[in-house]
Amino acid sequence: MRLVKVELTRLLWRRAVLVLLALAVVLPLAVLVLRVVDTRTQSFDDIVAENGSYVVDEVEGCVRHPGRYGVGGADDVTAACQRVIAGWYGNSPLDLVEEREAGGALAAILLVTMVLMLAGITFAGHDWNTGSMSNQLLFEPRRERVWLAKAVAVGLLTAALAMAVLVAFWTGVWVTASVRDLDIPAHAVSAGYKQAVLGAGFATGAAVFGYALTMLLRSTVGTLGVLFAVGFFCVVVVAGVLGLEGGVERVMPWGNFVAYAVGGYEFYDYDACVMDMSGGGCDTGETIKRSAAVLYFAVIWVVVAIPSLLSFRVRDVP
Repeated sequence: MRLVKVELTRLLWRRAVLVLLALAVVLPLAVLVLRVVDTRTQSFDDIVAENGSYVVDEVEGCVRHPGRYGVGGADDVTAACQRVIAGWYGNSPLDLVEEREAGGALAAILLVTMVLMLAGITFAGHDWNTGSMSNQLLFEPRRERVWLAKAVAVGLLTAALAMAVLVAFWTGVWVTASVRDLDIPAHAVSAGYKQAVLGAGFATGAAVFGYALTMLLRSTVGTLGVLFAVGFFCVVVVAGVLGLEGGVERVMPWGNFVAYAVGGYEFYDYDACVMDMSGGGCDTGETIKRSAAVLYFAVIWVVVAIPSLLSFRVRDVP
C-alpha cells in the first residue's frame, strides 16, 4: 500500500496527466451543455426564422397527408405536424431513454475513456522516456510489485474520477428533465446511473490497458501507433478490402462498446442472405449482448496485461 501511495503521488505530479484529468472533466461537461442547449424548447416561428420558409411548406405537406408523417388520427393535425417537423430540425425534447441509448451519455463515456486511457499511457511512457524506471527499481527491486502498484494507482485514480464525472453528467440530465417537467419513464433514472457505473468501469479498464500496453512497448509513441494501426488498418481497412464488413461486425470495437454500455447492439448482416438458398426469407438481424462485449474486451485486456507484466519481470531496464 505504501508503494501504491507513492505511485499515486507520482501520477498526480505529472503535469500532462493533470491536463488530461482536467479534460476528462471538461469534455463531458461540454457534452452536457450542448445537449441541454440542443434540446431546449423553441417556438415554431423561431424554427422557421432559423431554417427558412420551406419548413412551413413541409408542415403543409404533412397536414395534407398526415398518415405519411405518422400523425394520422391526431386531434390537432397542424400542431402535431409542427411538432414532427420541428423534431427534424433538432427541436426535440430531452428523452432520458434516447440519451442513454444513443445520445450524449455514450459520447460522455467514450470521451472519458479515451482521455483516461491517454493518462495511463502518458504515466507509463514518462517513466520510460526519462529513464527513471531504473532508479525506481533501486528502491523496490521486486518488479512485479512495481508493475502492480503502478497499475493499481492508475486504476484507483481513474475509477474515482470517471465515476464522479459520469454520475454528475447523468445527474445533470435528470435535473434538466425534471426542471423542464418532462415525462421520465419508469426505471430510466436508475438505468442511467447503472450506465454511469458501467462506464466508469470501462474507462478504468481502458486506462489500465493503456498503461499495460505502454509498459510492454516502453514508448508512448509506439503505443499510440499500435492503437491506431490495430483500430484502423487491421479492423477497418482490412475488413473493407476483403469485403467482410458484415462478418466482422462482432469484432468491431464500436459495436461491442455500445453493447456493453447499453446492454445490446443490433446490426444487419446482409451478406448472410446471399448464401441463403432456402427461399423462406432471410433474417439479417444480429445482436451483440453485453456478456459477449465483456468477454471481448476482457480477452483484449488479458492478452496485453499478462505479457506486459511478464516482460517487465525479465527484460533489461535501461
